[in-house]
Amino acid sequence: MQTIFKHALWLLLLLPLLAGAEVRTPVSVSAQTSKVTLNQHFKYRVVDASVPVDRLAVNEPSRWLSSEELSQHNYAGTKPNIWSSVPLYNRSNRSQTFYVKFSDPFLQSVSVFVLDTNGTMLSQRSNSFSTPLMQRPHLSHEQVLPVTLPANKTVWLVTAVQQWPEQMPTISLWQSTELELRQQQQQTALGVNAGILILLALAAFVSAQLFKSRLLLTFGCVSAAFTLSLLLHSGVWITYFSPYSPDIAASLKTYVSQLLILTMAWFIWEWGRFRFRLSRFNRIGYVVLAAVLGFTIGLPWLDDRWQSALVIAQVNGLLIWTAVVVLRSIQKQPISGFRWQTFLLAITVIVAWLLISPRYNPIWEGISGLLLYSAMTVTVMMFLLALERHRLNRLMRRIAGLKKNRKTLRRRLWQLLQRTGEGWFRLNDDGSFKQVNQQMLNILAAHSLDQIKAHWPKGFVIEGKRQLTSVDRIDGRNIWLDVEYFGDKTGRITDVTKRMEAEIHLDFLAHHDAVTGLLNVREFRRLLQSRLDANKAVCITIIKLSGLDIIADQAGTDARDQAILQLAINLKRKAPKYSRIARISEHEIALLNTEDEQSVFAQAHRLVQYCKEFRFNSDKRIYQLTAHAGIAYSDSSEVSASTLLRQGREALKLAMQQGDYRVHSYSEADQRRLLGEAELEWEQKLKKALREENWALFAQPIISAARNADKHCIELLLRLPDSTTDEPVAPQQFLRAALRAGVMGKADRWLVREAVEHFNENPFEATRTWRCHINLSTQSLEDESFIQFIEAALKNSVIQPNQLVFEVSEPDAFKHFDQTYQLFKNLTELGIGTAVDQFGSSYNSFQLLRQLPLTQIKVNRFWVQNMLIDLVDAELVASCVRLAKAANVEVCAVGVESDEIRIKLTQLGVDYIQGFVCGHPVEWQR
Repeated sequence: MQTIFKHALWLLLLLPLLAGAEVRTPVSVSAQTSKVTLNQHFKYRVVDASVPVDRLAVNEPSRWLSSEELSQHNYAGTKPNIWSSVPLYNRSNRSQTFYVKFSDPFLQSVSVFVLDTNGTMLSQRSNSFSTPLMQRPHLSHEQVLPVTLPANKTVWLVTAVQQWPEQMPTISLWQSTELELRQQQQQTALGVNAGILILLALAAFVSAQLFKSRLLLTFGCVSAAFTLSLLLHSGVWITYFSPYSPDIAASLKTYVSQLLILTMAWFIWEWGRFRFRLSRFNRIGYVVLAAVLGFTIGLPWLDDRWQSALVIAQVNGLLIWTAVVVLRSIQKQPISGFRWQTFLLAITVIVAWLLISPRYNPIWEGISGLLLYSAMTVTVMMFLLALERHRLNRLMRRIAGLKKNRKTLRRRLWQLLQRTGEGWFRLNDDGSFKQVNQQMLNILAAHSLDQIKAHWPKGFVIEGKRQLTSVDRIDGRNIWLDVEYFGDKTGRITDVTKRMEAEIHLDFLAHHDAVTGLLNVREFRRLLQSRLDANKAVCITIIKLSGLDIIADQAGTDARDQAILQLAINLKRKAPKYSRIARISEHEIALLNTEDEQSVFAQAHRLVQYCKEFRFNSDKRIYQLTAHAGIAYSDSSEVSASTLLRQGREALKLAMQQGDYRVHSYSEADQRRLLGEAELEWEQKLKKALREENWALFAQPIISAARNADKHCIELLLRLPDSTTDEPVAPQQFLRAALRAGVMGKADRWLVREAVEHFNENPFEATRTWRCHINLSTQSLEDESFIQFIEAALKNSVIQPNQLVFEVSEPDAFKHFDQTYQLFKNLTELGIGTAVDQFGSSYNSFQLLRQLPLTQIKVNRFWVQNMLIDLVDAELVASCVRLAKAANVEVCAVGVESDEIRIKLTQLGVDYIQGFVCGHPVEWQR
């Protein structure tokens, strides 16, 4: 009985305490919970940053503050930690992971703790603002931390934020999918607003440039500052511009806010000057602008707390000054449009004030924040339109005036078109003609519009907007018209008949002979090559006519042309219908046939006999022509048109050797026979030139590639004079015959003697010549006494041995390697330079570079000429230069024909350059 009495007494004593204790109802969550705003359920504690979580006493409600008490809490000292707690009950049968999102992206540090009902910590996650984006627990520019709640259990969710009590951010609990969707929507909305603000700034800058308006210039700066403020204030800047260094965004935020204040102050001053003209009221605005500019200059030298205080003071002062300006503007005599501008100015400054003041950061969170950002963008856009109102009204009046005068302008335009040389017309909706000018009637030979409508009921049918078309006029004559349609149902026509006839005639002359009307040699060659490419058997007949020059000398060139024209017309009639006939030279006519060689031979014989019977009368004189025919046949696609024409001419040459009016068909034996005759003829010419010393010497300059080196070099070139033409013959044409006749070795000696005697007679030229290059033939390589001849020639000469360079082509050097090596060795011992020409023309180039005693190599001209368009050739030239430099051998590039190639070779390190860019070969006389 006494024990029961004691328990009852203790219960009576505890009842007042139990009645005063506050029981916190847990917030229930589950897998279906998408979002919970925790601020309305939180209890808060404001403590020093050094207080740990285990000393918070979450189970003692008397130590915690409500939201209203927190907003009225005054804390002195450094920025404290604000702890918030709420009991959560996960009614799901398994653990759930949620994300705690802090609305302010610029929080220095945040932490989330999960405690059991006894205050024991179950889990902890924290993050600081300086953590790079990729290393944060959740990839977001906002502070987001994951928490895991155990199943069917009540726990304490405790958060810690380093922030001032009046700036407490919104804290919410999110599902992962809902959070990601929310962030995507936020990023998209902010990106659209930033893009619109940038476009508005560009539009303001362009308008300021066009209209020379400083007010629009300042408004463009305000729009740009709003764009930067939006990116930094919302935290999107961290995602796109500083994901690895978020501290950059925090340091820039204060300066961008100051930039926004400065641009707004500048804009308000310019707007006041525009609104109030030259009143004393603008002087105050000038003082405000100067003060803000001074604060902006001194801002970097202040610490963070003073910077924040100065920015807040300036934006509050700017708000007050704007209110004064707005009231002053309303008091003045209202001007159309200025009331609307005044209202938008006030809204713009208020938005900037809310954007900069840290106390009002919570209103920019969530859906309301996106609406505020959008309202800011719409306000800036409407302000720009209000500033452009007068100019837009003036533009609209001008557009209305143009529409009003459209009919008058079109009528005057049509009156002008009546006097032009082109035919103009206007169409109906169905495409028929509605109106035409007088020139169009003249072009179509019509008397009225009704005639044109009857003849062309649907207009001119063309493809596209413009086309050349052939039409029949009303009088039946066919003409060519250039028809063009325009977008306003008008069009024009131009009579281009004469131009088209001239183009057709020019096209005919491009493929036919001007005298006879037969195919020309280019078209004949094209047809011949096309048949060969198609693997079709083809046979050509070349008929050469002799006696035309006699007609030209005695009766004139007109009579000659008339004779060839009459003969060509008759030959075309006599030739088979399926054959193609062409005039391939002044005295040659060719036929292209598809029959076998025997049938073509019989046809050629008949045509030659007809030429024998042909007579031409002129000035009471009768002329007869002599004809010969050569035939060439091929059924292989490997034979080209040029080869077949050459074979036909060789057969024609043999037919002329057989007598007049002969026909000969080409065979392989004919080629050998003609080749032997040609070589025999060259041997006779070469022996005569050697006997009479009738050679021609040409010199081509070789210049140094380096700018700082002036080395004058020449290469002597041997030529054979031709009595039939003014051009001398190059060695490539007679080299085979010269080697066969044993002439080239003696020609080399003559060339050396001639060079030495020339320098002896011109000692000044010998002094200024750095090197003289001379080519040697294979006969000089095989001549064992050639080195003694060189020694004797240089014994009493003014030219020094190191001024001579003897060249051997690479194929000859490889074929006669032993003789080349011995000669180059002896020349090197005498101090004479040695060189290999056509370096790179075989697979053994680098072997010769390594084994021969060389002074210089001359790179293959085909590589040099193609090095700008072929990367392989360019690399081959560069490889030759590198290897030659490694072997201490000079490099000369041959065949340089443009400055671009010369510059490229100089960059590669080539020593000498030879080609048409340096100079053409000129005759070298003693």
